[in-house]
Amino acid sequence: MDSILVNDMARAAHLLGMALGFGVALIADLMAARAVLRPLDDREIEHLEIFHRVVSMGLVLLWGSGLTLLYLRTGFALDEMSPKLMAKLCVVALLTLNAVAIGRIGLPTFRNYQSWRFGDIPLTFRLQLSALATISGACWVSALSLGVFSQLRTLDWDALSLYLGVIYLLALVAALFAATISPAISGFAKVRSERPRLFSALPKLKF
Repeated sequence: MDSILVNDMARAAHLLGMALGFGVALIADLMAARAVLRPLDDREIEHLEIFHRVVSMGLVLLWGSGLTLLYLRTGFALDEMSPKLMAKLCVVALLTLNAVAIGRIGLPTFRNYQSWRFGDIPLTFRLQLSALATISGACWVSALSLGVFSQLRTLDWDALSLYLGVIYLLALVAALFAATISPAISGFAKVRSERPRLFSALPKLKF
């Protein structure tokens, strides 16, 4: 088969994998964030599990197409790989590990605490869920940045490491903040949801 055709097909599959993974992961994160205001129901948990499988398919496309492109460009010779390519491999590897952790830790935790608001879940599990979500977002953003911004091609490994390190440090800070502030938000949402029932339980005054 013509190498140019293979390259074009691999690039198309790579873009599809990125769109599929990033887009569906974003939808899943937004759905999971509803748990801050109210418990998730069975249907929403099932949707999260379906979204996770779709994101996994996107990752498979990214790995398959990415390794194909890597072989066409470098023949897997390490001295031919730029710092940007090495950074992309590290990011996608971390993204894959995080996806495995979501499947084995994140989704079962949501199942176990399905009737709970996020802020009422024990702190340890809130930290785990928050870190899984923010690391996922950081991975997708950094992967997209490495693929889109041509300025990153000229950076050496030290500069790229610093750039990625800042992104993941901010992700962990965001996870800590979310896990810490969520009980107050969930408590406020709980009070608001119970207020109509409180007033309806009061005896009606007759004049």
